[in-house]
Amino acid sequence: MKGQQAKRYMVWFLKCGVTFGILCFLFLKVPASEVITALLNIKSVYLLPVLLLQVFSRYVNACQLQIFTKKQEMNFSVLQLMKINFVSQFYGLFLPGELSASLVKWHKLAQKSKMGAEAVACILFSRVIRTLCLAILGMTFFLIEMPYPSIPVVTSLVISLALSLILYLFIISPGVFLRVEKGIRMLNFDKTPEWIRKKVHKVWSSIKCFHSLSSASLYKAVYLSFVFYLLDALSVYLIALALEIRVSIISIIWIKSAVTFIQMFPVSISGLGVREGAFVFLLKGYEVLASNAMALSFSLFGIAVIMALIGGILEASEFLSGEKSLKE
Repeated sequence: MKGQQAKRYMVWFLKCGVTFGILCFLFLKVPASEVITALLNIKSVYLLPVLLLQVFSRYVNACQLQIFTKKQEMNFSVLQLMKINFVSQFYGLFLPGELSASLVKWHKLAQKSKMGAEAVACILFSRVIRTLCLAILGMTFFLIEMPYPSIPVVTSLVISLALSLILYLFIISPGVFLRVEKGIRMLNFDKTPEWIRKKVHKVWSSIKCFHSLSSASLYKAVYLSFVFYLLDALSVYLIALALEIRVSIISIIWIKSAVTFIQMFPVSISGLGVREGAFVFLLKGYEVLASNAMALSFSLFGIAVIMALIGGILEASEFLSGEKSLKE
């Protein structure tokens, strides 16, 4: 147990080192004074609409997740799921990569419902649909604009689209699911501990439950995913306007999609450094100054911190109310 804990600390410190290293490299190329000047000149009139859009996007995300939790007979209201989204983002500030926040979300769902396997299935399917929609948006708007030949961008979008489509078909298509199931049964897992096999089987059965998801519910989940990412892109566009970055909303949609995919890789803390480097690289083709691109990225991080602090306040209030009830 101590060895595993030491390993986790080592990985965390390694991520901190990577984050610090990338930021140092960027600030060697771009003077920090220029980034600070850009941040100080931001038009604050745009910030309130951005904050409201971010809150509403989390409401939309909660509505989508509720479709899947209802299917698994998990009794969560939209507001409860919205609260879990905020709290997950709070813990995600200290964890590497966006996927780490999903672990926190799973823990909260499982803790409150006592249905761990079902929570895994809900989060997995929600993530697959959201990733598929994000890839479609990114690819579509990149092809509409075709701003400049960028093999890395196109490759990442194509791979993300292909992988998410395969996972989507695996979950929603009984035929594909059965073929995968037959293939897995041919493998020998006799040496695998029984408790692991039982848990995997339970998750597998929970995923299988989505085969009977109604078309209306499925279309609604896909629609809400598109709305979520379009709201997110609109937030980026407003911050770009606040920084006097003149890039069209079409460009912002595919750029934000590409940056989101890059952030999914758990190589830094809270995406710091990776996100800034991605924005500098992608906005360079639009003749946007590197200092402004970094200011845009840090502004987005600042908004994310505010949203995460809401989660921190909600988590603290729940903890304090629990402590108070124990004393009584």
